[in-house]
Amino acid sequence: MTMNEDNLYLLFCYLIFGLTLLILTIRSKHRLKTVGINMIISGLYSGYFIYNLTFNSYSGKSLAWLIFLMFAIGLHWIINIVGILLSFKKK
Repeated sequence: MTMNEDNLYLLFCYLIFGLTLLILTIRSKHRLKTVGINMIISGLYSGYFIYNLTFNSYSGKSLAWLIFLMFAIGLHWIINIVGILLSFKKK
């Protein structure tokens, strides 16, 4: 099995998201709660978009589902970056 470019883009997005989540978790007082909430939210939108990317990608819609998924990951990443910046501001 080879990885195509779409999978590499998603892997890169999830890697960046994971690193920011790790930093946010380290900076957080409630580490388990932080990871749990972020993983539940990420699992919900990822499951929805990956399902549609896999099973509802006829007539060129796979690119739209991929863009929606990358946008959702990016939005979640920005929210976590704001949380990290606020944690530095508090301390």
